Amino acid sequence: MLKKILFVLLVLNFANCLILNPVGLTADREKGSEAASRITNAAIQVDLIRSTVYSSSPLLLSVLAADIAKIETDKYYIKTDVDQCVSDINGFQGLVLGSPVTVIISCQDLQTDGYLTGEPFPSF
Repeated sequence: MLKKILFVLLVLNFANCLILNPVGLTADREKGSEAASRITNAAIQVDLIRSTVYSSSPLLLSVLAADIAKIETDKYYIKTDVDQCVSDINGFQGLVLGSPVTVIISCQDLQTDGYLTGEPFPSF
């Protein structure tokens, strides 16, 4: 009996990932406007720190970080991917290379969440 219950729980958990992730009904997702603001804020902070440390003028490209990363505000993104992008910008890579280059390297491959409700399928 315990094996049957364990098997059913395992199947439900696996089905949850297989069904809810492609549809876009997962809890671990973030609206594109929120992701864009977090990426832009991180880029501005890093550019201000770099301009203070290196005694140079701050780059205005940090304001366009969300556009460089091609974030669409009406879609949803996986929160852990956005967190990784923000941590790359705020980390060593952002301080050494600068936020625009870090955004190009780390954040341009962010995929939207919900395969069936977004690309390549038409939206409902």
